[in-house]
Amino acid sequence: MTTDPLVRRTASRAAWAAAVASVLFGASVVATRYVVPQTTPVVLAFLRYLLATASLLLVLGRRAFPPMPRRDRVQVALLGVLFFGVFPWSFSASLTHLPAAQVALIVATNPLVTLALSVWRGIEPLRTRAVMGQLLAFAGLAVALAPSGAVLAVDASPPLIGYVEIGITVLTGAMYNVWSRPLLARYDAVAISAQSMLAGAVALAPLAFAQGLTVRLPMITGLGWLTVVFLGVCGGAMAFGLWIWALRHSTPSRVAVFLALNPITAIALGVLLLGEPVTARHVIALGLVFAGIQLASRR
Repeated sequence: MTTDPLVRRTASRAAWAAAVASVLFGASVVATRYVVPQTTPVVLAFLRYLLATASLLLVLGRRAFPPMPRRDRVQVALLGVLFFGVFPWSFSASLTHLPAAQVALIVATNPLVTLALSVWRGIEPLRTRAVMGQLLAFAGLAVALAPSGAVLAVDASPPLIGYVEIGITVLTGAMYNVWSRPLLARYDAVAISAQSMLAGAVALAPLAFAQGLTVRLPMITGLGWLTVVFLGVCGGAMAFGLWIWALRHSTPSRVAVFLALNPITAIALGVLLLGEPVTARHVIALGLVFAGIQLASRR
């Protein structure tokens, strides 16, 4: 355990940044559920990342595009297409083939896949404590997402394409967590966020127009537009800016474990905003998730 006050302070800030980002991601799930019936998942993702990119460019100005070799700029663009283009598309597509709870639980394996890729790339060592912490957080999500505390209901003959799509979601998220680290060591994290989201929005544009972007825009209500703005500014620019900043100042696996707060936040908002009951299962799940995060993120 390091005793350097600066290192410990930076690690603590990275943990808080990842935690706040994950809470915003969870709030974005609730916001998405509200507004997505007024449009489509792909159109909504395009609007979200377009607004997020505009917000970051407005804040950064010219600093959003620092001098960098062409190879690095291409790599940032490719990672952006993966994380902000392929990721939301495959996630939305998987929900048309698999139950939402099953999709959420499979996505919760992202920290474990991130750790495996990070160890394979030599970015961090394989630590028993990290594995145990991530498994503990995953167990908490299994308890929270399982209906009535039982085993998740699975279709007797689920389509293979659904598992392929959600597998792509998990893999692209983990790849961004790990492959972006060398770039974040050389460039400003917020600038990388802006460039990545811009590439993702450009990649989503053809799909959004194919799904009737111009026709669906007038169908969004006033409250719906406020929700879209929240998704773009808070759930997009702010959340991903914090997330990528945390990736720069910590290891990929320590950051990824905070994703467990995503569905927990969605459940909590359901209790607060929708009047859903709090059960003992939710309390147990929350305890397991927090214990797992604390164990996996300790230095």
